[in-house]
Amino acid sequence: MPASIAAVAACLFSMSLHAPAHAQIVGEAAALVPKPVRDAGTLRVGSQQTFPPVEFRQDGKAETTGVSVDLLNEAGKRLGLTITFVHGEYAALIPGLEAGRFDVASGGISDTEEREQKVDFVNYLMSGGSILVRAVDADKLRSLADFCGKSVATLLGSRVIMAAVEKASETCIAGGKPPIAANQLPAAPDARMQLDLGRVDGYLGDFPALVYMKAQVPGKYAIAGGNHILTPYITSWGFQKNSPLKDAMQKAAQSMLADGTYRTILSKWEMEGAALPEITVNLPASKRK
Repeated sequence: MPASIAAVAACLFSMSLHAPAHAQIVGEAAALVPKPVRDAGTLRVGSQQTFPPVEFRQDGKAETTGVSVDLLNEAGKRLGLTITFVHGEYAALIPGLEAGRFDVASGGISDTEEREQKVDFVNYLMSGGSILVRAVDADKLRSLADFCGKSVATLLGSRVIMAAVEKASETCIAGGKPPIAANQLPAAPDARMQLDLGRVDGYLGDFPALVYMKAQVPGKYAIAGGNHILTPYITSWGFQKNSPLKDAMQKAAQSMLADGTYRTILSKWEMEGAALPEITVNLPASKRK
C-alpha cells in the first residue's frame, strides 16, 4: 500500500475510535478535515442561539437545538467529530470565525458575494427575508412598499435585509413619501420586543423564524402579505477562507441529502419547503437562476 494511502487509512481508523456513538463516517469527507480539528475531535460552531427554528435554546434548557443543530450534529458524526456550540451575537459571528474563536459560523448567516471575499460558505437552506407585523395591521401592511413613513426593526449585521429596506426607502422618497426608519438590534428577541412595544411597525427577519414566532402566539402576529419575501437568500455555514473544512462539511452534508437524512431532519422542523436540491459551496441567491 502506498505511504500516502496508508496514512489516510490510519487517520480514518483513528477517527473511528474517537467518533461519536453510532457514527457512520464518510471516509472521503473525513479525510479532508484539517489535522488540528481532527486531533481535537471537536468542531466549534459559533451560533447566536436565539434564532428558532434554526438554532436556539428552549426556555429552561441549556442545550442548543434547531434544524441547523440537527444537521450539524449528523454531519459531525459523518466526519468523526463532536459538535460544540459557542454563543456569539449575530454581528460577531464572521469576525469571530476570522479570529479563530470557532471553526464554523452558523445561526442564520446568508451567503453573499460580498461576504465571500472574506469567508467561504456551505449552503444548506433556501430562505428569504420577510416581515412580522401585528395581526391588527395585517390588512394594511402587506409588503415593504407599505412601510413608507413607518419603522422596522431587524438584526444588527443583516446586510441583505437592510439593502432591501434602503432600496424600498429610496422608492418611498422618489414617490414623495417619507422614508422607512430602520432600527438594528443585536438579537432577535430585542428586535421583536420593539414590535411588541409598538415602537416599530414591523420586524424583519428570516421567513422560517418568523413563521415559528407567529405559531408560538396564535392571533398576535401575521406575516406581511401572508408570505411576502423581500429577497431570497441562502442560509449557510461559514468557514475560514480556503479552509478544506468547508469541503469536508459539504461532502458530509451532501451524503445526508443523498440518503434522505437531510430531508428527514428538515421535515422534523416543518422546514421541508426550504430544502436545496444540492449542498453547494459559495453559491448565493445572486448567482442562482
